[in-house]
Amino acid sequence: MAKKKKPEEHENLERWLVSYADFMTLLFATFVVLYALSQLNVNEFKKVEESLRKAFSVQSLLDGGRGVMSQGESIVDANAANSVIDSLMMEFISQKYEQESYEQIKKQIDDMNKNGTLSNVSAIIDERGLVIIISDKDVLFKSGSAELTDEAKKILEKVGKLIVERFAMHIIKVEGHTDNVPVTGRYPSNWELSSARASSIVRYLIDRFKILPNLMAAIGYADTRPADKGTDAASLAKNRRVEIVVQRNQFKHLDHFQNSYLKMDKVEQQRRRNEQIKIIKEIDHQEMESLGEDIRNNSLIEESTSFLEESKRLENLSTPN
Repeated sequence: MAKKKKPEEHENLERWLVSYADFMTLLFATFVVLYALSQLNVNEFKKVEESLRKAFSVQSLLDGGRGVMSQGESIVDANAANSVIDSLMMEFISQKYEQESYEQIKKQIDDMNKNGTLSNVSAIIDERGLVIIISDKDVLFKSGSAELTDEAKKILEKVGKLIVERFAMHIIKVEGHTDNVPVTGRYPSNWELSSARASSIVRYLIDRFKILPNLMAAIGYADTRPADKGTDAASLAKNRRVEIVVQRNQFKHLDHFQNSYLKMDKVEQQRRRNEQIKIIKEIDHQEMESLGEDIRNNSLIEESTSFLEESKRLENLSTPN
C-alpha cells in the first residue's frame, strides 16, 4: 500500500507584521517625544515621558517582549547625564522658556529706562531673537574711536548681567552700526570702525562675564543698515548704535558652537556657571552699596536679587516631583 504524501507546511507570510508593529510603536513614541521637546518645558516634558513609559510598559501582545519604554533612564537624564547641567538644559531645549526669558529681559530694560537706572538702551524681540539696542550718542565711544568709555562699561555691565542670568549656551552676536559721515584718523572707513566697536564689546563681555568665546560674534555693518534715513543730527545719532542679538536656539544649526558646552563634563560646566553667578552677585552687591540706606529697604532690592530667584525657579523646574 502506497504511503500518503505529507502535505506541505504552510509558510507563515505574516511574520513581517510583528516587526512592522514594533517599528510603528517606536516611531509614534519618537514623534511624541520630539513634539514634547519643541513645545514644553522640562518639568512638563518629564510628565509626558512618564505617561509614555506607563503606556508602553505592558507586555507586547505580538511577541511577549518587554515594553519599549519599560527600562532605561529618563530621556532628559540620559541626554544630560554627563553633558549639560540642569539650568543650561532648560534654556537649551525649551522654546517656551526661551521666549519667556526674552520677554522678562525686555520688561526689565523697559522698567530700568522708566526709573532712570539705565539710559540709551532699548530691547525688541524679532525673528532673530532678543535684540538689545544701545544708542551711541557719544556714550559708548568717542568720535572715530573704538575704545569703550567708562559710561559704556557701566551700561554693558547691566546689560551683560541680564543676558548671563538666563542664557549661557545661546549664540550672542554684537552688531556695530555707524552713521554715513566719513571717518578720519585711525580707521580708513566706517566698515573698520563698526567692526572694531563690535569687537570691543565682544571682548568686554567675554572678559567680564566669562562667556565662551566661540558663542560670540562681532559684526560690522558700517552705515548700510540705518535705523533712520534722515540726514539731520538726531537721525545720524540714531544710526550710531550697537545691537546685541541673543539668537534664537532654533537657528543653532547655523553655528553649532553650543557643542562646546556639550563636550564639557558637568564639573567644568558647573565651574564656569559658578564663575558667572559670582560675577552677578558682585554686581548686585555693588549696586546695593551705591544705593542710599533708605532705598536699600524698598522694592529696588527685589530687582537686584532676581538672579537668585531665577536660579531657584530653574532648580525647581528641573527637579522631578
